[in-house]
Amino acid sequence: MTATTALLARPNAVLQALAQQSPVFLAVVVPPCFVAFATGEHALGLSFVAQIAALVVLMIYHRNSDFPDDLRQIEALVTFALIFLAASLLVTPPFVMLGMTPLHALFEAVSGITSTGLSVAEDTENWPVAGHLLRGWIQWCGGFAIAFAGLAIFAGSPGASLAIGGSSFAERDNNVSLRAQARLVLRVYAALSLLAVIACLLVLPNWWEAVSVALSAVSTGGFTPRGDSLSSYSPLAQGVVLGICVLAAVSLMAYVQIPRDGLRGALAKSHLRATLGLMVGATLLFAAIDYGLNQSDAGEIYRGALNFLSAFSTAGFSTNEVSSHVGLLPLILVAMFIGADIGSTGGGIKVGRLVIMMQIVRLSFVRLSVPPSAVTYLRDGGERVAADRVIAVGTLIALYLVAQMIGWVVFLASGAPALPALFEVTSALSTVGLSQGLTGPDMAAHLKGTLIVLMLLGRLEFIALIMLFLPGTWWKRS
Repeated sequence: MTATTALLARPNAVLQALAQQSPVFLAVVVPPCFVAFATGEHALGLSFVAQIAALVVLMIYHRNSDFPDDLRQIEALVTFALIFLAASLLVTPPFVMLGMTPLHALFEAVSGITSTGLSVAEDTENWPVAGHLLRGWIQWCGGFAIAFAGLAIFAGSPGASLAIGGSSFAERDNNVSLRAQARLVLRVYAALSLLAVIACLLVLPNWWEAVSVALSAVSTGGFTPRGDSLSSYSPLAQGVVLGICVLAAVSLMAYVQIPRDGLRGALAKSHLRATLGLMVGATLLFAAIDYGLNQSDAGEIYRGALNFLSAFSTAGFSTNEVSSHVGLLPLILVAMFIGADIGSTGGGIKVGRLVIMMQIVRLSFVRLSVPPSAVTYLRDGGERVAADRVIAVGTLIALYLVAQMIGWVVFLASGAPALPALFEVTSALSTVGLSQGLTGPDMAAHLKGTLIVLMLLGRLEFIALIMLFLPGTWWKRS
């Protein structure tokens, strides 16, 4: 076998690895199916039956098959991408049953599975309870539960390394194995979800709204049962929901490190300080500029600050019209671009990567002021940063900017205003979900398709999805 052949993805290995994820797919579709039947929405429940039956057959057929022990890195990456694509397709039929066209249903499914929150749905307030819980559940699954399957894929084979795209799943902790880390982080996600549900039950008007919003909040998703997002909820409820989003925007591994290593140790090993410091500082700056530019009253400043936090955490909830922040949209755009931290449920380029880029800039200046013989290293969290990691960070940021530019050009060529178009593209690419009003059922089909691709690219952090469709992944060039 030549070196070139060894880099190719083997379809059989990928399909075998994907088939092993049948329990994950069942976890996505079985609970909303059960809720639909339990609440009397039999037609909606039936829209899950074919998928569930196929997954059960697949799971039984592969019950004696082992996970490929020679899975290559390229195969692990494309399998992870296929998990998100397959999950999106599995939950598309229920949205069609709720009255959406196939394209709109696919858009809603992808927005949910990627925990984005952009929506083309109409009259959602007239949807049944099961429909709202479906949206919250798939966002919860997409927030980290599906990424847990990705961690399991990489942990399942020594040939699959996390060097290229691993930071999209979780911050690597060298004190535990990857498989053990996956279990720890999933437990944190479950505990944070329980806390979110309890908090929302205390401040939202009924149980099903509380559960739906809590699932969306902990996944920084942004779907709510109401057409005005959080606007019609009380100020306390708005604050509680965005507080949950901030908790989910930090690395979930930090919650493991705090009791194990103490607060000082966790701060040293994670980007917890940088993430919370940036969010708090930028939000205070936003509020100050809002007051200076618009002379807003306390209520407007509060709602505006929550909108900004929603953008920074990439949650996508809104407490009023985002377009009402006159002169502040560039700040919101920057917040969406940066996003949450590595290993969180949020999107964006991530705070951890921003820290590394700032360290590169700092090191460049330091090297100008020290003797040529001096030895200087790039460090992050007290550890030396490997060259491969720097390359991965630079690659991801470059791909983000290229995708952002292409998406923006597509919108501009379709006649969309410049700033709203850039806002919409950035919102999709950072899996935020805030909108300037361009995203909706009347949007042109090719623009909906563009946003679908951008949401998937942003959630999968480019490499996995690009490798899936790159011809060189599957066959040798002649």
